[in-house]
Amino acid sequence: MQVVDSAVVPPEDRLDMVVESMASAARATAFTPEGPDNRVRLTMTAWQLGAVDVFDAECSAHTLRRGARATSDDEPPSLILTHGLRGAGVHSHLGRDLPVGPSQLWATDLTAPYVHHIEDTHTITAKVAIATLGIPHDLVRETLVHIGESPLAPLFVSHLTETRRVAHLLDGPASVALGTSTLSLARALVASITDDNRIRREAFEDSLLLRVQAFVRRNLGDPALDAASIAVAHHVSVRHLYKVCARPELRLEQWIIHERLARAADELARTSPARGTITAVARRWGFTSSSHFTTRFRAAYGVTPREWQALHHR
Repeated sequence: MQVVDSAVVPPEDRLDMVVESMASAARATAFTPEGPDNRVRLTMTAWQLGAVDVFDAECSAHTLRRGARATSDDEPPSLILTHGLRGAGVHSHLGRDLPVGPSQLWATDLTAPYVHHIEDTHTITAKVAIATLGIPHDLVRETLVHIGESPLAPLFVSHLTETRRVAHLLDGPASVALGTSTLSLARALVASITDDNRIRREAFEDSLLLRVQAFVRRNLGDPALDAASIAVAHHVSVRHLYKVCARPELRLEQWIIHERLARAADELARTSPARGTITAVARRWGFTSSSHFTTRFRAAYGVTPREWQALHHR
């Protein structure tokens, strides 16, 4: 993990630091702050997750540019996928002026010129080498102006948000695995809006397990959640679903119960006995029988739900 913070740099040196950071992260050739040079502000945390770089950046209002002649970078051709958390602006790239802002996802081919004008901003960005996507560069470029329209955009945004939350906790193989998952979803995101059916099918298959896991986490409170409903939602057979889950030795039903119990345990630890009943918590996380919930909870945590709650509210 690397952290850049303009607050620890003398005011007269801040602009140079920001220019250097933006050149590295976004291959920018020019950075123009909206206000005085010595008032520019940037806080950026960067994680290298295997083949993927992730940036969490907050910056004062500015215009960022990459010129048409900037073609001799040392790094391989790269793509950045950016999710806005704060700040509105316009991203001019590949012949289109795209309004950008909070809750939106946009993409930039760093081999092409762009102009990015934004007010005070906070973003999360994933950076990948285009070659690692396994999709021809020309096809990648064709999709970029429509990336926010992909049906997988909400999933990718959710994944980026979770990556930002946990990346600092991981190292070694775990961080590489997270990068591999991010790359797989990035490939599926781009492939989902290409016209190449083969590439789209391959990318969706490669990302199926990640999409299933995200779907399960979103629907843990549904008591009808099971292999059949998951398979229907993802347009695959139950047999194929089990086959995909078997690759990482994931036992689907047991994993669903584990996730439900973990969410229930977290809620019980945060909620006083006076504010929520055990039965209500159980139902909120998909358990229709409070006795079944208690049995499962005791087997997983060694105490009953009520005892667990009491332990956290002494």
